[in-house]
Amino acid sequence: MTDTATAIQATSAPITTTQSRELARFILDFSWNDAPAEVSDLAKEHLLDALGIALASSRFDFGKAILRGAQDLGDGTAATAIGSGVRLPAASAALVNGVLAHGLDFDDTHIGAIYHATAPALAAVMAAGQAHHASGADVLAAFIGALEIGCRLATVGAGDFHDRGFHPTSLCGTFAAAAAAGRLASTDEETLVWALGICGSQAAGVLERGTSWLKRLHPGWAAHCGLSAIAMARAGFSGPDTMLEGRRGFYSAHIERIPEGDDLPAHRLGEQWQTLGIALKPYPCCHFLHAFIDAALALRGQFSVDDVIRIDCPLTPALHKMVAEPRSRCIHPATSYQAMFSVQYAVAAALARGRVDLSTFYDEPLDAPDVLNIAAKTYCVADPASDYPIHFPGEVIVHLKDGRTLRCRKPASLGTPDVPMDRAAIKAKFLKNATRAISQSAAEQLAACVLELEKLDSLEPIMSLCVSESGD
Repeated sequence: MTDTATAIQATSAPITTTQSRELARFILDFSWNDAPAEVSDLAKEHLLDALGIALASSRFDFGKAILRGAQDLGDGTAATAIGSGVRLPAASAALVNGVLAHGLDFDDTHIGAIYHATAPALAAVMAAGQAHHASGADVLAAFIGALEIGCRLATVGAGDFHDRGFHPTSLCGTFAAAAAAGRLASTDEETLVWALGICGSQAAGVLERGTSWLKRLHPGWAAHCGLSAIAMARAGFSGPDTMLEGRRGFYSAHIERIPEGDDLPAHRLGEQWQTLGIALKPYPCCHFLHAFIDAALALRGQFSVDDVIRIDCPLTPALHKMVAEPRSRCIHPATSYQAMFSVQYAVAAALARGRVDLSTFYDEPLDAPDVLNIAAKTYCVADPASDYPIHFPGEVIVHLKDGRTLRCRKPASLGTPDVPMDRAAIKAKFLKNATRAISQSAAEQLAACVLELEKLDSLEPIMSLCVSESGD
């Protein structure tokens, strides 16, 4: 396809640099080996991690529902839905795969940005990579670029997005997805700038969810919008180049301020790597809970739960409404998702069972007396020492009948840059998740392909392995 914007650009007056243009230039000119080795290694590990989560998610009701919904949007064969192997139009496949990657809340988080980086980026590169027959090296470049752009956009509004009820993964993931898709479609700079401008009016995602599945939709919708924006821009539909810094633009609308100077998303782009701040999840629940789980597991075995009078969990004040209130729901959650966003329940499960995994939230009863008894004794109090959002700290203080008080504080949780998971642990997590849908042999082959992504001629070896043996 010939981009209409190319001809327009050739006859236009000189173009002033904007943030959208800086981001577009970065990803279009970027090669995977331009990044430090630690960045490209991290990208492949996080891609593997999210593929395992997506495979596991494909076996759940929400995964099957989003596939049916995407099929109703129209026919096509450009890209593959993970797990089912169903071929769909690229934007529809991106929708499905983004939902699957985030559906279990087991995917990574950029701690400083409070942003799920991999899910929208994975969804975009897998769909656009297949649709445009891209090599593994090009897919890796687009994926790294999308991770970096998404993290930078979200960092600008860290904390502010959440405070105003917005989900930064849905908002910023739209731009990241468009950037990746534009790169893989060999889009020119002006067309990609237009697409990023279009993204500003497509980016959406509020945190009101009740007992619904809505939050699971966000990365998939971001990826779908990103691919749609590229399609529109390549067809000649223009978008503003000042979407990020404009007085009626993205930041002004969502956080009521416009970044300047060092706060601009493109500041030192390609020199400082926000991607290195992305943290993996060892536990399938909200990242704000992880340090509390680490602390509870560290204390477990030092006392009998029958001797507990009260457990205090100092929590960042801004997070109480998100993961500690209302108390009645948090100590007796009615759904898996409510349990996954409850400090009280997660701490109780860690102390009662010695683990927090998918079985905790999906395979075992949520009303197990041993867990609920501890949850009822667990209280979230203010944590004046918190340095959120730089870190998500957690502390567990156990008060016993004999007068003793045991405590453990974790300034940062396992899986964060401060306490990283090694490749063996990442692969073990992937295998445990992936084998809910595919065989051990297929999962092992898939891991080998992803960890050498840059050597592949296409994505077909990866996507052919991402299909459940049961065929559904």
